[in-house]
Amino acid sequence: MDATPAGVAEPRRTPDGECILEGKGVAPGIAIGPVFLYARGGMTVEHRRLDPDEVEREVERFERAVERAERDLEKIITVARERLGETSAQIFDAQRLMLRDDQVYQAVLHHIRHDRCNADYAVKTVMTQHRRRLEASDSEYLRERANDLLDVQERLIRHLRRGKLLSSIDAETIVVAQTLTAADIVLFSRRQILGCAMDYGGPTSHVSIIARALGVPAVVGLQRVTERVQSGDTMILDGFEGRVIIHPTEDRLAHYRMRQERYRRLLQEQKSLIPLPAETLDGHRVTLRANLELEEELDLIEAYGADGIGLFRTEIQYLFTRRITPQEDDLYHQYRRIVEHVAPAVTTFRLLDMGGDKMLPMSHREHNPFLGWRGLRILLDRPELLHAQLRAILRAGAHGPTRLLVPMVTTLPEWRRLREHLAEVQDRLRHEGLPFAEQMPLGVMIEVPAAALMAEHLAAEADFLSIGTNDLTQYTLAVDRGNDLVAGLFQELHPAVLALIQKTVEGARRHGIPVSVCGEMAGDPRATAVLVGLGVSELSAVPAALPGVKRVIRAMNLDEARTLATQALQEIDAEAVRGRVETWLKQHGCGLLHDLNASEPAS
Repeated sequence: MDATPAGVAEPRRTPDGECILEGKGVAPGIAIGPVFLYARGGMTVEHRRLDPDEVEREVERFERAVERAERDLEKIITVARERLGETSAQIFDAQRLMLRDDQVYQAVLHHIRHDRCNADYAVKTVMTQHRRRLEASDSEYLRERANDLLDVQERLIRHLRRGKLLSSIDAETIVVAQTLTAADIVLFSRRQILGCAMDYGGPTSHVSIIARALGVPAVVGLQRVTERVQSGDTMILDGFEGRVIIHPTEDRLAHYRMRQERYRRLLQEQKSLIPLPAETLDGHRVTLRANLELEEELDLIEAYGADGIGLFRTEIQYLFTRRITPQEDDLYHQYRRIVEHVAPAVTTFRLLDMGGDKMLPMSHREHNPFLGWRGLRILLDRPELLHAQLRAILRAGAHGPTRLLVPMVTTLPEWRRLREHLAEVQDRLRHEGLPFAEQMPLGVMIEVPAAALMAEHLAAEADFLSIGTNDLTQYTLAVDRGNDLVAGLFQELHPAVLALIQKTVEGARRHGIPVSVCGEMAGDPRATAVLVGLGVSELSAVPAALPGVKRVIRAMNLDEARTLATQALQEIDAEAVRGRVETWLKQHGCGLLHDLNASEPAS
């Protein structure tokens, strides 16, 4: 067996010759077909010292390459706009603008003129410097943005060498690559590719976002899949479980073809649900909203029938800025665009939730960052950060319905300190005569057991509560789900987690305010009936998950959900809860959701 680096999951081989690799599914679906092994880049760039009379000719060569690259991207933008809409096309417009960005364009010209080097070497030098800074970041999002820079670099070098953009891929194949760019996915989709499998990448990359938007199943983080396949090999790609199977047996192929057909039927059925209300058989309405973190995702709200945004994560603009922190006006203009796009539905902005696995330049290295300086704790210690963001959100709120959500609240005193800062910011805005939302609803994010246990007191001073089940589960069960050694113990349906959700709902009910769930649990159809039965009135999830959640809601009565929730609370472990829920789903005609994850044939 091939040697595998430390920290990389060993591929599993079956007696029948199958090779099974585990990664992360970032775009749902099942793909079955031949592999197209795609090698991007690979161009060797060497330094060449220019004679003085060659310099300006080299500058002209670079400028022509920029113009050709701009034309390339304009074509890609046109295709993206036609297939994905204006917002998604902005990803490629950002790449086009990058070509003329002073930190790129002028820096390349400086190298050519002052170092007298060839243009392709200057391009590689400048882009590599920028890319290394991103790749060294603690932020997964910034590391993934390095792919955009690589795409721009390779596009320029291809045109400097008068090479053609490789946009032709064998039709109806699964593309396997070390990495791909969003532009690759858009162009390859014209060839009706079946799916994408990559060595690298993550769920917040532009590739993942575009793959989800185009409905192209994708698995990333497979490490060395490119070393284990050749073009023409048969592959199964499972975008649900994050798995690829090379050289599958006939039994395995038959099993996945069955799952493929079931998913096709499910999508067809769910598509018809999008315009329908999320309402139980006895008329109980549940609000379904979207979790977003990028402007590029805004088109998904309408596409999947979300009633506005239940959670907009605001960390990205702080992680991806040339300054230490973005300026108030930059934040305001972005937030205003989002609010105006979503109106008349509501937009819920979560205040900056840094710390844990998301680090600002000012952050401290901590032995246990998830129990340290994060969320509201940082904001209260850095009022200049807090006030700039509060001002931007309040000003944006003058342009449409907006709510404000406060992360990582643990105690009532820190919540009251936050409200004092908010009042101070509002007073200043009035004094300056700037329009802002005077009556913006303010919500507490329930993420730690202490907040859930004190929910009644927090509810007395808040307009709504929103449960972040990812962190609540982590803190309740003492399980770091990013740790492979214990990730299997991360169980959101554990009765202890459900009991804290119940405690939160009861506290909110006593003060007549709504409760939402905005963690991944909200998008899991297996949890839907339990959450509704516990009294949760709003579910906010990634847009693509909402039709599946709506399907469960429309198949049940509220009393049935309440009975299921009561039974779940009486179980002793998560496995028993899951078994009860899966039986319930089948009884209510939602067994297809379970069948998609039916057991595979024995290896």
